[in-house]
Amino acid sequence: MARYPVTRALAASAVLLGLAASTTAKADPIADFYKGKEVKILVAFGAGGGYGIYSQLLAQYMGNHIPGHPTLVPQYMPGAGGAKAANYLYNVSPHDGSVIALLSNSAALAQVLQGDKLKYDASKFNYIGRLVDMRSAILVWHTAGVKTVADMKTKTVIFGCTGTEAQDYMNPMLMKNILGLKVKIVQGYKGSKDVNLAMEKGEVQAMSNSWGSVKARLHSWLDKKEAFPIAMVGMTPAPDLPNVPTPLSLARNKADRAVLELMASTTGVGRAFATPPGLPAARLAALRKAFKATYDDPKFQADAKKRNMDMEYMSGEAVEKMVRNTIHAPKSVVDRFEQAIELKGAHS
Repeated sequence: MARYPVTRALAASAVLLGLAASTTAKADPIADFYKGKEVKILVAFGAGGGYGIYSQLLAQYMGNHIPGHPTLVPQYMPGAGGAKAANYLYNVSPHDGSVIALLSNSAALAQVLQGDKLKYDASKFNYIGRLVDMRSAILVWHTAGVKTVADMKTKTVIFGCTGTEAQDYMNPMLMKNILGLKVKIVQGYKGSKDVNLAMEKGEVQAMSNSWGSVKARLHSWLDKKEAFPIAMVGMTPAPDLPNVPTPLSLARNKADRAVLELMASTTGVGRAFATPPGLPAARLAALRKAFKATYDDPKFQADAKKRNMDMEYMSGEAVEKMVRNTIHAPKSVVDRFEQAIELKGAHS
């Protein structure tokens, strides 16, 4: 008879323990917030380019690593060189973690050069991480008569570009006016594909373009040695081409290097994903953890490899530091940068 109360007591304890465990399992505010939700990935450019491809890949896997397992859906908002999406993220989108964004890697530099025309502060975005660097190759056609950057000190090379606000214009202009190389620029091409065609036709001899895009789209040029990189714009050399110099490594003094770092910082930001200002700290931490877990996911990496997509992780904190350094660049450096790209007077 004495055993019955003990059995009943044990049963009651088990029930209480079960309730406590259930309560603990439910007490996850991050999972509770994201469960059943659709998280938008705001993309500053169209679906077909590199920005679209990287956002699509992240959307496919990151929901598996966010507590609550939300569905991630890319939403494309091209316009104004990426400023339309940045303005929207900063001023309109929810600031609760239900929207992340792949903004232009030049958002901070654009703010430095055109701050009075933009409606965002890039230094206040919360970055969750970067998938890949966006080093820009200085790609030269084989008939240009140059094999190295040093050759451009005596022989003029004709670059094709889209417009003065694009990196395909700024990079060769900096090489001309900071490094003292002989450069001529032909503007007005509608896109990089038109520049590619102009190189094949002999209208121009060189271009500046994302190294990742060159490898993905123009690998036949590289395979046939019809074109080759003589420099790589970036904070560090490309891992697969460590002997190709960066303009930073060619800087003649600290003042020149400071100007070149403004441009190189945009490549360092690369394909970095951000959230709006004011995101609750716990949700930001959860998104950063999920982003890194996605990057480390073997299935994610295998899929990226299958698609010939480069990967080079950087933490959100490191991206933010790079963005802040660009935003707070000394006025003397910014003024000289503008003079070098021949946009003197744009900064006030």
